Amino acid sequence: MSDHDFDAEIVERARKGDAEAFGTLVSHYQRLLTSIAFGIMGDPGKTEDLVQDAFLAAWQSLPKYRGDASFKNWLCRILVNKAYSALRWGRLRNWLSLDQPEGREWVEVLQDDSPEADPERAKLRLERSHAVREAVACLPLQQRTAVALRSTGLDVAEVAKAMGVAEGTVKAHLHQARSRLAAMLEQK
Repeated sequence: MSDHDFDAEIVERARKGDAEAFGTLVSHYQRLLTSIAFGIMGDPGKTEDLVQDAFLAAWQSLPKYRGDASFKNWLCRILVNKAYSALRWGRLRNWLSLDQPEGREWVEVLQDDSPEADPERAKLRLERSHAVREAVACLPLQQRTAVALRSTGLDVAEVAKAMGVAEGTVKAHLHQARSRLAAMLEQK
C-alpha cells in the first residue's frame, strides 16, 4: 500500500470523526513535522508546541480538506503557516537558540556510540554539526524554511506546495541558501 493510499483511507476515516484514525496520522507524520519545525524554529521546546498546534489545526480543518494536494503536503503547509504566524506575531520572541540544548534527540543522533568510535572525530563532527545549525539559523526565513523542508526528504515540488510558492522560487531559495551557507562555513 502506497503512502497516498494509506493516507486516503486513514484520512477518510478521520474526516468521519474517527479520532483513532487521526492518531494514526499523527504517529505517521510526527517525526516529519518535528524535523521541519525544528529547522524553521531552532528551539526544541517551541518546536514541540508548534507541531501540536499544527496537528490541532489539521484536526479542526479536516472537514475542509478536499484532497487536491496530498495529505502530507497539506499538513506541511499548515505547519509552515503556523510557524510563520508565530514568528510574525512575536509569540516566540527568542525562538533562536544558538546554545546546544542538553539531552535532546539531535545530540543523540549525532553521537557515534559504536565501540570503534574515535572520541576526537566524534567531537569534531559534533562541532561541525553545531556550526551548520548556527549557519542555517542565520539564513533568512524563506531560505531557512526551504532548507528545513528539503532536508526532510521532500522534493522541490512538495516544498513549493508546503511553502505556497512556485518551484522556481524554492530552487532560488535553496541556491541562495547553499551559497550563503558555504560562505559562512568557509569563514569558520
